[in-house]
Amino acid sequence: MRRIFYFFIFIVVFVLGLTFAGRHAESVAIDYHFGQLHVPLSLLLALILMIGTILGILVSLITIIRLKRENRRLRKSIRWVEKENANLRTISLKHGQ
Repeated sequence: MRRIFYFFIFIVVFVLGLTFAGRHAESVAIDYHFGQLHVPLSLLLALILMIGTILGILVSLITIIRLKRENRRLRKSIRWVEKENANLRTISLKHGQ
């Protein structure tokens, strides 16, 4: 059922993209230092959207990697504290007898 839903969403987005491309087919000039490039407006907007998405993912990956590293450090600390706690329990049991 989920695949059908995602397929339907994909078709809707694809059709909307095609209609957007058809309505915004005029050419836009991009001037840069070494020349000039003419591309359709819809293609330019799609490229900018893809570049923004990729940059957003890369920026969030930095945070995710940092959080995973901290998570690993905290798990190691928890294991050490649990081991120390178990050692203290065995010592107190031996001392209590």
